[in-house]
Amino acid sequence: TIVLGCSAKPYNPLRQVLNAIGRGDEVEWLRYDGWGMVEHPCRADRELRWRVELGPNVFEEGPLATFGGAEAQKEFKELQEITRELVSGAVAIPAMAMRAGPTALIPLLRYFNELVELIKLGPDLTTGTFAPYMDGPRYVVKNQWLRDWLDALAFSLSGLPATRTSAAAMAYVLYDMHRQDAALDYPRGGLGAVIDELVKGVEQGDNGSKVNLRKHVQSIDTTEDGTRFVGLTLESGKKVRAKDGVICNAPVWSIANLIANPDAKKALNNMAMPQMDENRQSWVVDDSNRSTIRSV
Repeated sequence: TIVLGCSAKPYNPLRQVLNAIGRGDEVEWLRYDGWGMVEHPCRADRELRWRVELGPNVFEEGPLATFGGAEAQKEFKELQEITRELVSGAVAIPAMAMRAGPTALIPLLRYFNELVELIKLGPDLTTGTFAPYMDGPRYVVKNQWLRDWLDALAFSLSGLPATRTSAAAMAYVLYDMHRQDAALDYPRGGLGAVIDELVKGVEQGDNGSKVNLRKHVQSIDTTEDGTRFVGLTLESGKKVRAKDGVICNAPVWSIANLIANPDAKKALNNMAMPQMDENRQSWVVDDSNRSTIRSV
């Protein structure tokens, strides 16, 4: 598990949430400075093992030089420089300052100068994918080993290749992994320890909030005409009634199985609910021998 920005500033959104609910110091973060890579495991003729280490110039002078050569080193340095503009906003403006609604700008006023610089980049660069930095026009990565490495990093972030991963996220990782005092974080006790603290944060106080874990949801219930979501039915048969509505963060391809009412499905996604048996995505290798996501 790769976690950045929990043990030291600049804090990531997870640590910002833990701080906001008063649980930021309750998780003990174990810092580590790298991880091992295994290519073609259990293939005696091809298996390759090497280590990724964090910090300035360690990766560049190690695996990048060994496997990618001078061309990869040059392109990596240029890529870091050209994506630095995307990083400044991510580092300077905390995620907790990002709000929706008519008052969204108020918490951002504290970061006015950084916000102006970020806006100058335009929406295609601040909210778009990393494709313009891989295939142009912002930059073109030609070295195949470096392209493969960027895809591997992107997959750990999004499960997608670099060209379909957020440009801001990729830029931040390229910055954070190679800065002074860079470190990855892992919570003592595993990620369950983080869940425990988030639960305590929700349940604290006297408003009666409650978190139910390990309660399988059988269905999301609606009114008969499908115009309103009214609660949940658990696998045990127990029904949970909602006062205002249901917030669901299940993957979009799972929602079709959770909602039985066809009218609700149509209204929910403008009649565009995903089909479970079509257009499934997998990693494949195309004719140019580059791993990509393709519908199969």
